[in-house]
Amino acid sequence: MSVEPLYQTDETAGNPSRSSVFLRRLITVLWYVTWALLAVFIVIFLCSGVALMGIEPLKSQLFNDIRPSTSLVSSLSMIVGAGAFLIILKQLRQICQTLVMGDPFVPENAHRLRIIWIAVAIAEVLRLITGIVLSGLMVQTNDTVEQIEITLDLRIYVWFLVLALIILSEVFREGARMRQEQKLTV
Repeated sequence: MSVEPLYQTDETAGNPSRSSVFLRRLITVLWYVTWALLAVFIVIFLCSGVALMGIEPLKSQLFNDIRPSTSLVSSLSMIVGAGAFLIILKQLRQICQTLVMGDPFVPENAHRLRIIWIAVAIAEVLRLITGIVLSGLMVQTNDTVEQIEITLDLRIYVWFLVLALIILSEVFREGARMRQEQKLTV
């Protein structure tokens, strides 16, 4: 029966685990896919803006089922969401780097987790606002405005995720503080 040591020795600190290698690769793939999607959303946003200005050939060729204003708001929301996702991926990449180095309880990781929960919260609030704006745009048909029924699609699990990330960032902050105190103790 073998028992893993609680602390890595210098020999094992250089060998990343299979799970950390997998996570780093997954984050890298997601990074490039998100950049590609961001480019697509920017092109859609620009086409929607041009069609909204009244360029008729573009408007009639691209916007049969959806209005340019709705496409503009949706693509802007997706651009901001992709930007938040890129911020989260960058922070996760840096956290994984400290994990591979064998030292995850550094003060910077607490700050990185704080950035992640703020990005998730902002993206969720933006999603709620976009839903309200889009429901208002969808109701307007042929210059007549019907009664707008606003529904909030409140996703409780996202707010629990934000709460969990807040707690984890505080755990990392406290762990880094305790480790610093231990280093100063003779």
